Amino acid sequence: MRLVACAAVALLAVAAHAQQPAKISTADTDFIRRASSAGLTEIALGKLAAEQASSDSVKKFAARMVEDHTRTNEELGKLAGSKGVQVALAPEPAQQQEIDTLKHLEGAKFDRAYSDAMVRDHKLATGLYQLEADKGEDPEIRDFARKQLPVLKKHEDLADDLPPF
Repeated sequence: MRLVACAAVALLAVAAHAQQPAKISTADTDFIRRASSAGLTEIALGKLAAEQASSDSVKKFAARMVEDHTRTNEELGKLAGSKGVQVALAPEPAQQQEIDTLKHLEGAKFDRAYSDAMVRDHKLATGLYQLEADKGEDPEIRDFARKQLPVLKKHEDLADDLPPF
């Protein structure tokens, strides 16, 4: 009986250990936090553009940013959860400052500032994802970054193609 009890305890310990997420590197954890924060920023700015932009091309671009980045952040959230990592719950302070600045603009001034922000933000995001795709240690996180790179590069191209305001 004692042997059965010891075996049961050992099996429970193995099962509990198997359910705990594997430890991931600081760099991979940082990628998740920064990527999710960038996504939250794109969503917030896209929603702001829906209200404050005057250009139909900016509104159309913004709607796509909200849709694509919402989907990406949902996927990233599931992946992060499986790794035991918390995604960002809000944009980083510099990103929040950008959102706050654009809140006070309207019409063509908003369109210009939003367009400039999208070019800049997507260049940064592409670099972040490229670094993870090339050097990420966790294979699932690295594959996620690789899968998202074409989408981000497309966003970068679309942002570059927004008309000058």
